[in-house]
Amino acid sequence: MSALEIFGTLASIVIAASLMMKNLKRLRLINLGGSLLFALYGLGIKSLPVFLVNVFIVGIDAWYLYRMRSQRFHFSLLHVPFSAEGMDSEYLKAFLAYYKDDIAHFSPDFTGDPSPDFQAIFILRDTVPTSLVIWRRRGEGVIDILLDYAVPAYRDYKNAEYFFEAAARDISKGDETRFFARPASRAQLHYLRRLGFVEAGKEEGVLPGKGKLHVKTVRTSPNT
Repeated sequence: MSALEIFGTLASIVIAASLMMKNLKRLRLINLGGSLLFALYGLGIKSLPVFLVNVFIVGIDAWYLYRMRSQRFHFSLLHVPFSAEGMDSEYLKAFLAYYKDDIAHFSPDFTGDPSPDFQAIFILRDTVPTSLVIWRRRGEGVIDILLDYAVPAYRDYKNAEYFFEAAARDISKGDETRFFARPASRAQLHYLRRLGFVEAGKEEGVLPGKGKLHVKTVRTSPNT
């Protein structure tokens, strides 16, 4: 194969890989990159149709990425019971069962077993449940996050940003609060670091798992 054919094959692989993405934003980004490469390939083989159609696809992907970035969602919180007394929320049971394998992939230390001190919050976008946080209060100003899971189509950090703006303010009651989490996967570690979590050092956490304990300090005012 010539260098140009290898380049075209690479572009095709990138485009094919984009179609395997569950996250729509990631699909658009990778597809844009693949189409841009294929447009360059079209120039290389002097094929105007190949070049034009891929430039058109690049434009479409860029437009939808812009729309995603500028789109404004209505976020809200839904508190649901998660106790040892039967885990009363039927929807929570169904949610955990449906995403069981994906949750196990990203948070293998989460058992799903309820406890009297556990609490659960759904983050809603336009009333659609897109993220679930299960947490407990370990002490004054100390919160353990046992599960922070976003459904595949909404993994763009907006759920987490809203949680630490709204839910964290409600949980902390305006006081300084430390949120602890223990990443069980590389993806989870990257996620926590992007949110501002740092290693907790020798802090004695009681969270399960083998990953290093991480902490994020939130200072909020109940009126903000």
